[in-house]
Amino acid sequence: MIPKGIRVVVIWCAVIPLLCAGSWNRDGKPMPDNSWAKSDGDFGVQLVLTDKPDELFAAWEKPGPAVIVGETAGVVRGKPIVGVVFFAACAPDARGLCEATLRFTMSGPDGKPYGKAQNGELWIGKAPPSKGQMQLSVGNIGAIIEPKDSLGIYTVTAEVLDKVSKKILVLKRSFEAVEAVEKK
Repeated sequence: MIPKGIRVVVIWCAVIPLLCAGSWNRDGKPMPDNSWAKSDGDFGVQLVLTDKPDELFAAWEKPGPAVIVGETAGVVRGKPIVGVVFFAACAPDARGLCEATLRFTMSGPDGKPYGKAQNGELWIGKAPPSKGQMQLSVGNIGAIIEPKDSLGIYTVTAEVLDKVSKKILVLKRSFEAVEAVEKK
């Protein structure tokens, strides 16, 4: 797991789809759910894959109104790829705190599990983000496609459970692993 801050920021709708006024939006227009961004009522989650995790986590730690996320649909063998979940409006319990978890799995080009499933924290024991704000999950999944690993399409799945509202949202996103180009 790669550590990251627990600061809440607003991410611009023009940068990535997000939960604004209760629905996923891009350029201010509502978007339907898809495999990697879903909502149930005000609770919304989005799975993002990045090949620049250090930049994402460093940007998240800086004060400011927005974080620009460098998403990717591919990764070069030997380089990291990390999946994170952005979310909004987890349900507070009687103490006013969220109890939300996630479970990441990854499958390789052959459809078989790639690595072990990872249980992690979406947001536990913390107040929910304010209305209209997104938060970065505490837990994440990372991989480096090694020389022994197959090239092709890998799929990351994130099962997100809000234990207070009992809502479960399952997200899937794929990336293509390719061979590094040799420099001449």
